[in-house]
Amino acid sequence: MDVAKPNGAGDERNVARVLHNAQQEAEACGGYAAGAKEAGNELLAGFFEDVRETHIKIARRAEEMLGRLDELHAGVVRPGSIGLVDGPSEGDPGDVSPGQDDVA
Repeated sequence: MDVAKPNGAGDERNVARVLHNAQQEAEACGGYAAGAKEAGNELLAGFFEDVRETHIKIARRAEEMLGRLDELHAGVVRPGSIGLVDGPSEGDPGDVSPGQDDVA
């Protein structure tokens, strides 16, 4: 696996790779879930759906980050105000383990 080192110039490319990989994994997990459901294995189908949702959240976050990086490159926002230096951004999915979206 090709792992790029952070250097500023490749950051956007790395985020794009994360986006691409998350989209591919979400699609694959959707297929796995459908196959498990077809085979009557609801437990496994649920697992793959949960993993699929996690990848969808990651893809959305990567899309958001690419937009913010575009703004940064255009000089619209200050460095550090988009969560690249100061920690997670507002769109951080936090705990994405199963059951976290359940409403009590």
